[in-house]
Amino acid sequence: MQDKYDITDSELEIMQVLWNNGDCGLTEIVTELDKTKTRNKNTVKTLLYRLVDKGSVKSKKSNRQGFVYSPTISERKYLAKANTSFLEKLYKGNMEKLLLNFVEDKAVSKEELKKLVDMLESED
Repeated sequence: MQDKYDITDSELEIMQVLWNNGDCGLTEIVTELDKTKTRNKNTVKTLLYRLVDKGSVKSKKSNRQGFVYSPTISERKYLAKANTSFLEKLYKGNMEKLLLNFVEDKAVSKEELKKLVDMLESED
């Protein structure tokens, strides 16, 4: 069985629509996606089938609009898994290297660093 957290970039766009809007039919999903870039309805349908097959999304028959799709995984849990995978893949699990990379590349502002330090100190 496929990993329900193994989501492609195109599938992630659909997941974000479902996370933001709750249960949606195909037309609603396509309408939301089209706000940023025009999508082919059949392509979106194929991606939805893949997400259902993976177990990331469930579908149920609705009398008024065909099928309604809803996520079976939370955005928070998905992000946690994706972050862990990213950290392992690029930094061999070394959080210090990741943080130093952001600091050295100035991808993190001084204000953001201060906020992070304050958060860490308040957890004691």
